[in-house]
Amino acid sequence: MNKKEKIIFSALHLFSKNGFTETSIDKIAKHAQVSKGLTYSHFKNKDDLLRVVIESTITEMTNKMMEMENSSISSLLENLKIGLIENKDIIRLSILLLVHPQTPASVSEILEKQKRELQELLSSLLIEKYKDNSKIEAELLLSTIDGITIGFVLNPNIEHLENKINYVINKYK
Repeated sequence: MNKKEKIIFSALHLFSKNGFTETSIDKIAKHAQVSKGLTYSHFKNKDDLLRVVIESTITEMTNKMMEMENSSISSLLENLKIGLIENKDIIRLSILLLVHPQTPASVSEILEKQKRELQELLSSLLIEKYKDNSKIEAELLLSTIDGITIGFVLNPNIEHLENKINYVINKYK
């Protein structure tokens, strides 16, 4: 791992643990075992670092979730389950950013874009069964996914996660 990657990894860890506003560039540099100056040579400021963290982690995770073996809700939800288990820090950070009033606009835009893309995908997967109501059903399913995600972040019990995902898969067969 090069020094820039160490900074990104440390920022992800500290942002998800302490929150964006409570994490300083100084703390990130110390955690990454690099100088504060080196951190600023890679990133203009903390907002820029956060944007890069989001682009390089959450976007990648969402793209993996949307890569399906077959175009089905069950495939997408299985990918979600894997993503939640493997990326708890990323998930925690994205939840914190969604509800925090001081989240930089550039980061909020990335998160909103991810949400729109996922909602469009869900709608396209549901159109055959729900026809004119596929968009509203996609919104409801996305809300369910959000609830499952928050529940797992608060109580990372894999068995409960699997039970919930399997329930939703069976509901949408």
